Amino acid sequence: MKEYSIEEIKNIARPTLGEEVPLVLFRVLRIIGIRNILGESSGATLYMMGKHVGNMIGANDMKECKDKIRELKVGIPEIEIIDEDNIVVKLFECITCAGFMYTGEMFCDMESGIIAGLLEKVFKKRAKSTQTKSWSVGYNYCEFEVLLY
Repeated sequence: MKEYSIEEIKNIARPTLGEEVPLVLFRVLRIIGIRNILGESSGATLYMMGKHVGNMIGANDMKECKDKIRELKVGIPEIEIIDEDNIVVKLFECITCAGFMYTGEMFCDMESGIIAGLLEKVFKKRAKSTQTKSWSVGYNYCEFEVLLY
């Protein structure tokens, strides 16, 4: 199977409909479709997919990292560097769950992976991101704790 680059998929020919798709369609594919097909493995798969995407997109510094997250409309990030190996990212208006009802379940694995992938490029270290807060468990933002190693 051929692996495509971002440059190869950037050319969009939709003069009437444009580049954007409704968020509801994204959520149907992401939350219902992928979870129904992959079941319990969907979280790990989405995390790894997001991490691969974050690495492909890349960022050279923290400003560029924040800009990429916002530009792709993944959410509005606030990033706090705790120490040389620990970072906390708050993500407002998260693409997957902002406005979602209370479910008691956190499922922003793709966003967690994207954040980890971007931060790996910025810090030139491996990163592991774990979601600790979500709209779907009672917050009005998502939060991710990132460990650099």
